[in-house]
Amino acid sequence: MQSTAPQLDALIVGAGFSGMYMLHEFLKRDFKVRLIDDGEGPGGTWDKNRYPGARVDSCIWVYQFTDPDLWMNYYFTEKYPGWKELQGYFRYVADRWNLWPHMSFGQRMTRATFDEHGQQWRVETSTGDTVTCRFLIMATGSTTTPIDPAKFFSGTSKYRGELYHSARWPRDKEVDDLKGKRVAVIGTGASGVQIIQEVGLVADELVVFQRTPNLALPMKQERYTRREYDALKPLFPGAMERTKQTFAGFDYDFIYKPWADMSQEERDRIMRFNWEMGGFWFWLAAPVDLVFDEDCNRAHYDFWRRETVKRIKKPELVELLAPSTPPHPFGVKRPCLEQWYWEIYNQDNVRLVDVNSQPIHEFTETGIRAGEEEFELDVVICAIGFDNNTGTMTAVDIVNSEGRTVRDVWNEEYIDYLGKMVPGFPNLFYTYGLHSPAAFLNGPTAGELEGDWVVHVISDITRRGITRIEPRLDVSKQWHQEILDAAAKTLFPKAKSWYMGANIPGKRPEMLQYPSGAPMYRQKLWDEVERGLSGFILGQPEAASVR
Repeated sequence: MQSTAPQLDALIVGAGFSGMYMLHEFLKRDFKVRLIDDGEGPGGTWDKNRYPGARVDSCIWVYQFTDPDLWMNYYFTEKYPGWKELQGYFRYVADRWNLWPHMSFGQRMTRATFDEHGQQWRVETSTGDTVTCRFLIMATGSTTTPIDPAKFFSGTSKYRGELYHSARWPRDKEVDDLKGKRVAVIGTGASGVQIIQEVGLVADELVVFQRTPNLALPMKQERYTRREYDALKPLFPGAMERTKQTFAGFDYDFIYKPWADMSQEERDRIMRFNWEMGGFWFWLAAPVDLVFDEDCNRAHYDFWRRETVKRIKKPELVELLAPSTPPHPFGVKRPCLEQWYWEIYNQDNVRLVDVNSQPIHEFTETGIRAGEEEFELDVVICAIGFDNNTGTMTAVDIVNSEGRTVRDVWNEEYIDYLGKMVPGFPNLFYTYGLHSPAAFLNGPTAGELEGDWVVHVISDITRRGITRIEPRLDVSKQWHQEILDAAAKTLFPKAKSWYMGANIPGKRPEMLQYPSGAPMYRQKLWDEVERGLSGFILGQPEAASVR
């Protein structure tokens, strides 16, 4: 059987930060490369998440590409921009980097099959096109595969009102369209908090169905004139350089002095300072023992609760929103940043329903039946999250030469190497997914960190005439165990979080992110390069004696 040469050196799926960054870098190296995305335009999660209040949780000087040609010539108006402004930024990047001719939108990958004889991937798409490529790169992110409300709740098909998942909010629907409406929001994760803040201001009635209280932190939003933003730009190079040296890729880091060695005065001073700074300072500039030591963690929770309770005016809601006993260790779920979240619950038009004591039984034609009560509703917004970390790779058939899918493999064991490749799937790379640290970071930091390595490895082996790369099974198993061992030393397993895959019924709970921080992860990636990619099988599969 004769296989023709692939049409492309690389096909990238996904037009978020990592996908656009790798496309740009491959084009600079004269690769035949194309990017496809099922959205309406570039932006990845910011093309799809356009619900009321959707905005980033990272300061803008670390939430953009580090290319000076980009940041020197663009202006944001907020410290934490909303989705419309971020969509504009991605279009600006596509213009500046001249990416438009190399991207196709409204095109979803429906199946990918590896041709062992030709050492290439055959990719089928929703437009009916089939593309062959030497390397297939899944840059589809973590928050891409929404949880289907119909799989969570019975009766959704008979509900006659408007029903939306937060990640599929209609582009032409504004929050003011909810004026005079009876609205429910199910879920109080990051999307839920942002939606509740906005909808509570306009809806005639808002019912919030909460399972777990959100330990949200004050955003402390700032708005900038063009002159004020210009005055910040000299600080950008230093901030961007610091993101390469810190645990979570922000321009501040944990304090590595042991909690036990600090006086109470020092502890109180640190917590007060970080709280006043706003944003993620209280989380990611805390003593690192926050994620290891229960005493340190409880002290931070108690501080958070004292500050939060001051803003809750209805006594009956205090234990629901800020319980005396922590619902989980602080910071082992990614906190949300809020602006007036607690004040919304002080309003007479907002009601909080605890689904632990009043569970949702079913949707009815006119609303939701929870406990012994039926709520009549015009609009229901399901902010119930995503199949994070693995969902984008398991929601589509990615088939190797043995007929197995990534889904088949990960149903047995969450195995990969370096958060970049899956054993048994040659020439398939992914970013911002299983066992990378991306969910602790932010989009551009993770995109450049991971993208640099993927582009380097593919460029290097291509230059050497190597047409096939696959991680060894033995080192992949060692990598998996290393992550489990590292996570076991932390408090992360004590929460039912999407870091642990525990937000999906039936999904095997274990740490799905690299828990040791971005600097250590970067070192792991480049140490592998220094070893000559010894953890990979380069060339024909006859070398795969460990399989």
